[in-house]
Amino acid sequence: MRASDSEPTSSLLAPRFVGRSRELATVRDALDRPEPVVLLIEGEAGIGKTRLVQEVLRGVEQNTLLVTCPPYSQPFTLAAVVDALRAAVDDVRLLSLSPLTGALRSVFPEWIGHLPPSPEPLDDPAAARHRLFRALGELIDALGISLLVVEDAQWADPASIDLLLYLQTRPAANLSLLITCRTPDVPRLRLVPDAIQVRLDGLSVRETATMVSSMLAEPPVSDAFAGFLRTRTDGVPLALEETVRLMHARADLTRRDGAWVRRHLDQITVPARIRDGVLERLAHLDRPAQTVLRAAAVVGEPVDVDGLVAITGLAQGPAYDGVSAALAVQLLEERGAGVAFRHALVRQAVYDEIPAHERRAAHRAAGELLEARGRAAQLAEHFKAARELPRWRRYAEQAADAALAAGDETTSVRYLFDLALEAELDGAELARIAAKITYSAVIGEQPYEVLIRALRVALDTCPEEARGALRFQLARALSNSGDFAGSRRELELAVPDLAQDRTTSMRAMLMLGVPHGTRWPAARHLGWLHRARELVRLDDPAEGTRFLVDHTVGLLGLGEPSGWDQLDQLPDEVSDPRQRDDLARGNINLSDVALLWGRYPEARAMLNRAAALAEGRGYVRMTDLIALNQVRLDWHTGAWDGLAARAAALADNQDIPANTRVEALLVALWLDHAAGHELTRLDEAIEGVWKFAPTSLTAEVAALAAIGPLADGRADEAVRITDPAIEIIHAKQSWLWANDLAPVRVAALAAVGRLDDAAELTETFRRGVPAEHSLSSPGAVATCTALVAAASGDFDRARTAYRDAARAWDQLPRPYAALLVQERAGRCDLVAGRTADGLALLTATFDGLAALGARSDATRILQVLTEHGVKRSRPWWGGRKGYGDQLSPRELEVVRLVAEGRSNREVAEALFRSPHTVSSQLSSALRKLGLSSRHEIPAAAREAGLL
Repeated sequence: MRASDSEPTSSLLAPRFVGRSRELATVRDALDRPEPVVLLIEGEAGIGKTRLVQEVLRGVEQNTLLVTCPPYSQPFTLAAVVDALRAAVDDVRLLSLSPLTGALRSVFPEWIGHLPPSPEPLDDPAAARHRLFRALGELIDALGISLLVVEDAQWADPASIDLLLYLQTRPAANLSLLITCRTPDVPRLRLVPDAIQVRLDGLSVRETATMVSSMLAEPPVSDAFAGFLRTRTDGVPLALEETVRLMHARADLTRRDGAWVRRHLDQITVPARIRDGVLERLAHLDRPAQTVLRAAAVVGEPVDVDGLVAITGLAQGPAYDGVSAALAVQLLEERGAGVAFRHALVRQAVYDEIPAHERRAAHRAAGELLEARGRAAQLAEHFKAARELPRWRRYAEQAADAALAAGDETTSVRYLFDLALEAELDGAELARIAAKITYSAVIGEQPYEVLIRALRVALDTCPEEARGALRFQLARALSNSGDFAGSRRELELAVPDLAQDRTTSMRAMLMLGVPHGTRWPAARHLGWLHRARELVRLDDPAEGTRFLVDHTVGLLGLGEPSGWDQLDQLPDEVSDPRQRDDLARGNINLSDVALLWGRYPEARAMLNRAAALAEGRGYVRMTDLIALNQVRLDWHTGAWDGLAARAAALADNQDIPANTRVEALLVALWLDHAAGHELTRLDEAIEGVWKFAPTSLTAEVAALAAIGPLADGRADEAVRITDPAIEIIHAKQSWLWANDLAPVRVAALAAVGRLDDAAELTETFRRGVPAEHSLSSPGAVATCTALVAAASGDFDRARTAYRDAARAWDQLPRPYAALLVQERAGRCDLVAGRTADGLALLTATFDGLAALGARSDATRILQVLTEHGVKRSRPWWGGRKGYGDQLSPRELEVVRLVAEGRSNREVAEALFRSPHTVSSQLSSALRKLGLSSRHEIPAAAREAGLL
């Protein structure tokens, strides 16, 4: 086509607001209501959430505060809200503020001379945060703000999300909230359930044509053109705009016969990502404009021209020209007294293109420019990127401390992990930083792995005086990761080096008193607990609480009845946050040992207490641990309705460390066994338990693994399977661990003719368990006694012992165990000729097992009843939902996105699911595909034809 055949393209205009009339009306109608409302505008990046908000605000007369959350790698505690309020206040002295607002001094240092005096400091971070929220609420009310707009809430820090909830639920609240976010499943958006949700989707072909035509000033565009653009961009407005601008810059647009068309319909390749278009447009700008854009991308928030001059080193004239050029092509927009990128994706595209050495220099200059503002979190970000280690260390630790003071432990832990892993700290500094880590706020396994590696490296080179503290922190990290054996080794080595540190020595000894991870006899653990008692100062409330919690857990875990007496010394109410966290953690651990003792009501009360203490703390790990112990408790007590799904979800949750989630896997496997399903994940459970053995789970998984071979007549295999676990129990003298294992072991020994060994084990077990307080052991001991009697042919004695066992299990209650030994008692009646009694007992047992959902056991008994002419209807439990070894549709979606290189969080955003859900589905998919790592997915998915 000759040049004369077409008309040249004209300048592009800003796109018109298109395709959102229904959503605009919904939001405006809601804001016109007399009562406050909460509106949540959702949609993917670039879909037009900000543009909709801008249109809404044009027609709203309410006094509005706009808060924009930048996409920082680590969100700063309350920073976006504080910045918006700072900009909204001309002179704080003109506001009528109460003494409460003295709490704002910590977040508005520039107002210190004009705010009331600071109130008395509070030791409880949660109480301090609540007071700060109240002060911020008063400031918002004093400004007369009735509409709070929060943009990009997916990047908000947890404290800011909690502030939104507080502001909306205050008594007599008169504040409406308008929130935008990329996904409806932002976990921390715990807003009122009647929030109005507005979902934005891509534009249609007709709407695409209207929007593009508005940019070209003279409609219309051709149908082929509009359809092409809609297909390549999914109708995402930002992608549409960037594509049209790129095509315009390439001179790929022309007019033909009065309509806009593409110059080469079959040859133009529209970039798949917005980034490509942004960078190509950037390349067409002159050097000052490029320099200004890169500096603005580094700052990441609105910045005035003088700030850009300071960062770039440009003269004022070229800097102004560069800003004007960037504004003209609409890469930047005016924001308050400065300029900023009009969209986070555009900013990120420019930022990623900056060469590393230029980026470091720009971050250094930005940090020095902003240092006068005193915002530690922001400065930590800049100086980290600049590799200015001393200043990064200083500001990152200040940011961690500030986040902790605001009750934001999750953000605090992120800063501390960053420092521990990347700040090149010496041994003493690393130990000090690691000591600040709140492990209850750590999610997943990877943080432990990298921290443990860093601690080990530092330990090899640290001076002798720092070795004890550093080794103790290594032991803490190992213990929290589940590597109890490694932790105990480090603790024993640390104690001599901690001789001058009484408190840390005591904590190390308490950890050595817990029986996990070693083959030590119980007496050795008790020795450490006694040594710890000699060091404690019980008159110090915080130290006393920590000691009583850990000491009591140690005693009860070792089978010492004195632990139940000591339990009464734990305080009921505490105000100190450290004591509350210790009590929450302690009640979780105490519920764990209460399950071993068969003290189920106490275990339930402890879990409820732990949940109450942990409420509002934001500790995902504590919540997961409570859920895990609740699942185990429900398994024992027969609360099986919906339990299989709960256990499976926890077992597949990759945010829970492997040594902990295996507890849920065991419950899922026990339920599979009772239902007669194949134990497809038994090897996984065995490997998971023995990786960090020994613990009480060592015996439990051995019992489960041996049941199948024993039932199939392979008793010698059952003996072999239970050998290692019973050896550990003998070595440790931890007979509470044997409650599930001992009956299976005795049955296996009797079946292979080792009756003397079976009787000896039964007697050793009976002597080894606590004579008082233990409610779980009598049922297990009676079961062992009955098995030995039955193997000896004494069915009358066996029947009596089985009935004793059933009563003991019933008292807990542990109905499944009670019904299984009741079945054995009924079979003894049949063997002894008491047919009527036996059938009556088996009929009652069948009914109990059927009601419980133990279909395999119920079916086994039904066969015996049928053989004896007893008619009983076969219960129907329904089909088992599932896809077997095939990927479910949801798992397949996750696999395809992971194969594209997306992270779990990116997959969650794309599929509108929580990261927890994606983690579980990915774990299940890996198992079904026989893969060990997400990195294997792309190749495996292609090979399997899944892509």
